[in-house]
Amino acid sequence: MISYIFWNPNKEIFKIPYFNIPIVWYSLCFLLGFILGYYIFISILKRYFCFFTKLDQKDILHYDILINDLILPKDGNQKELSQQILDEKININTPKRKVLSLINEFIDKKIELRFAFEKAFSKSILTIQKKACLIADRLAIYVVVATIIGARLGHVFLYEDPSFYMDNPINIIKVWEGGLASHGAAIFIIIALFVFRFHLKRYYPRITFVKLLDFVAAPTALAGFFIRMGNFFNQEILGKPTNYILAIIFGNPADSGPIVPRHPVQLYEGFFYLLVFVLLLYLSYKAYILVNEGKIIAFFLILVFTFRFFIEFLKVRQSEIITDQSFLLMGQILSIPFVILGIFFLFYSNLKSFLKAR
Repeated sequence: MISYIFWNPNKEIFKIPYFNIPIVWYSLCFLLGFILGYYIFISILKRYFCFFTKLDQKDILHYDILINDLILPKDGNQKELSQQILDEKININTPKRKVLSLINEFIDKKIELRFAFEKAFSKSILTIQKKACLIADRLAIYVVVATIIGARLGHVFLYEDPSFYMDNPINIIKVWEGGLASHGAAIFIIIALFVFRFHLKRYYPRITFVKLLDFVAAPTALAGFFIRMGNFFNQEILGKPTNYILAIIFGNPADSGPIVPRHPVQLYEGFFYLLVFVLLLYLSYKAYILVNEGKIIAFFLILVFTFRFFIEFLKVRQSEIITDQSFLLMGQILSIPFVILGIFFLFYSNLKSFLKAR
């Protein structure tokens, strides 16, 4: 006889003293996913910037300070670099473009010289580290808001009976009661990145919309892992009943379904997303993959949503819109366009080069 694991954890970790505010596992997992994803995003962005060593005018924060430090170095590092850079006399009125040209001739595509220059003149130069953090800080707001709004609206309009929310619109904002859809989050994150790109274009025109998608792919896969762990603690997004040896009995299932052994689909998905994250992080260290637009997001979309399509066969029906007679579930129907989009991005850079050549 198979002895199944009985899973019925307390959803609350603890309550904040005096305020009596509960800290739940799902919120902790959600927060961990975004925090770790934030730092992963910065590391990927820094590696990308390292391929473009030249300074441009927007990298100079304070031109007056820079020109003064070049003419009158304040320490040994500045003096050594100034002597190598200034092969001709400059003064306070030297055009910024001329100074930039001298600096970039000195750096000459060597990232170690770029880092040395940034360290010596850190008060006047926007370093690669600062640039990556600045972009990440601004983008984080867009992504967090898009994820919460998109995931909630996706659940409301794709997985629930819309008429209930039309009669009770206040329930739409009750995110704490559960009900978030990853497809809705994906759609709104794409929209948020598209909007953010217009903000970013003025400062970093090299970073395109597709490159932003590449940069967020690995962090998103990692966040997906943590979110599925949160679903596991919440005993939601349940699998179908099974006698499989790895089945788990959920003691308090979210949909109040029968307490029987089920496929732990949350764990299946979560650990697959973790594997995708490791693969995408590995690919981000490959120059060809990182520099070429669309490769990383292509692998993300194809792998994640192909897996999502097939794992839906092991889940109970979640959408009130799709009936039991339907061959495909809502999650499968929504996954197909993302897989097609992934195939498009896989050949995006080749198609772009072909069109330019013509």
